Amino acid sequence: MVKKFLFLSVFTILSLFVSHASAADIRVFVDRQNITTNESFNLVFEADGTVDAEPDFSPLSVYFDILNKSQSSNMTIINGNFNRKTVWTLVLLAKQAGNYSLPSIDFGNDKSPGLNIKIQKSSASPSAADKNLFLEAEIDQPSVYVQAQLIYTVKLFRSVDIQNASLTEPELSHADAIVEKLGEDKRYQTTRDGVRFVVIERRYAIFPQQSGSLSIKPLEFNGQIVAQRRSFFDSIPFSNSTKRVYSKQIDIEVKPVPALFKNKNWLPSSQIKLVDEWPDNTEFKVGEPVTRTITLMANGLTAAQLPVMAIKDIEGVKQYPDQPSLNDTKDDLGITGIRQEKIAFIPTRSGSVTLPELSIAWWNTLTEKVEYARIAAKQITIKAGATVSSTAQAPALAASKTPASTSSTAIPQQTTNFWFYSSLVLLIVWLTTLYFLLTLKRHTSVVTNSPSTTKPVTKNISKKIISACHVNNTELCKSLLIEWASQTWPGESFSSLSDVALKLDTDFAEQVRQLNRSLYSDHTNDWQAKELLSCFEKFKGKPLASVDSATQTLKPLHKLA
Repeated sequence: MVKKFLFLSVFTILSLFVSHASAADIRVFVDRQNITTNESFNLVFEADGTVDAEPDFSPLSVYFDILNKSQSSNMTIINGNFNRKTVWTLVLLAKQAGNYSLPSIDFGNDKSPGLNIKIQKSSASPSAADKNLFLEAEIDQPSVYVQAQLIYTVKLFRSVDIQNASLTEPELSHADAIVEKLGEDKRYQTTRDGVRFVVIERRYAIFPQQSGSLSIKPLEFNGQIVAQRRSFFDSIPFSNSTKRVYSKQIDIEVKPVPALFKNKNWLPSSQIKLVDEWPDNTEFKVGEPVTRTITLMANGLTAAQLPVMAIKDIEGVKQYPDQPSLNDTKDDLGITGIRQEKIAFIPTRSGSVTLPELSIAWWNTLTEKVEYARIAAKQITIKAGATVSSTAQAPALAASKTPASTSSTAIPQQTTNFWFYSSLVLLIVWLTTLYFLLTLKRHTSVVTNSPSTTKPVTKNISKKIISACHVNNTELCKSLLIEWASQTWPGESFSSLSDVALKLDTDFAEQVRQLNRSLYSDHTNDWQAKELLSCFEKFKGKPLASVDSATQTLKPLHKLA
């Protein structure tokens, strides 16, 4: 107990010392962006470390009614460092609409930064007959381009207590649209016609996939209103009534792709960025790989909508792209799609090399114009790779000529004997291993040629592949090649033609990639299977072991087509 008490005492003293060692870092922010008059919102102050004194929030009362205040704190220990964080949360209600510059709040000698807040005027009161529970729905724009983002917001207003509540999901007039929920529901307060309401707000991103008219059907809310007892002595039991309310239907015009946009990849967005990144202090040397990272970010588009970046071949450089990373981030403004591609960049000759410009066309939905996200052309200098100089052997040769009686020659002689006997032992082990491998190979060949082999299944798929090639059926060729590869290399996963190509020789792999590209081309019918069929017929005669050994080295990488 004494040791435990001493430990806790030292821990507390150290915590106080660390927390007071430096001034507190204070941050301030609000819980959401769109705030209207008579709607409560949370203003949050976060302090890392211990502040000099309790904060004085009285300057805020000039612009806002402070409905509630709360405070919480926690302490963490990370790698021996003590961190203390304190959070103050204020529930505020704006007195009128306008743009406000919040003053700095004093925490003793510490001060919070200022903050700009925009308060919008609240909408008109609801027209529903029952005003204690109703739904409102709205969109951020009356029309939207096909495949572009539309923000749909639904708000539940209640001035009564409810339970067993449920709200339906958005239902569209036709199914050809993508709907994504944006984050968690928001909860705040507002006042309509002198009545205080609790508001639950939910937001969605909608991506129409075809032009024309689109309707968002009314959402339905069901819940029980909790009846209030008239007095403490009221013997009549509670009688909860079930309430069902609907939002209004919203009609949207979905505009087609503009005639001005001629690019193959339709990208409607408010902003698109293309970023090129290299490791810090990058030096290009022959034979030494460098990782190049290219990131495409688009507001109002999902990562699945972003195109494959066409990386051009560069003379004097080999490029091996990794599998792309696709991510979506969500906030109140919608979805931002992020596509990131990492490329192993390996120079093959010294001298000056020009990296070509990378450009992606997109449609700016704010300016109604075609714009381009670009990575400018760049010239780099490649140095010769490291070589072993002939003079590097000079110290070793000089040492061999020193007298045998000196201690400098005794150590090299012992090292030579050590490596000689080590090499001899390794040779014996290697010969023994080779003998067992040859024995195992003979045993495996007997098993492979036995009647229980799975070759008939593979031959059956081979016949189907040949038939599909004769009629140039791209989709059937794709599915059959993936199935054929799964049976040819059991135990490995093949989910795409790119995975299949990694197991093939150069000519066959190139034909498989051409098939893959044709599936996503506007000229799918132009693909001919003659060359693919020829490569497939040649490949069937190769032993599987030789194919595996030939491709195993390049399995983690695939060269650009």
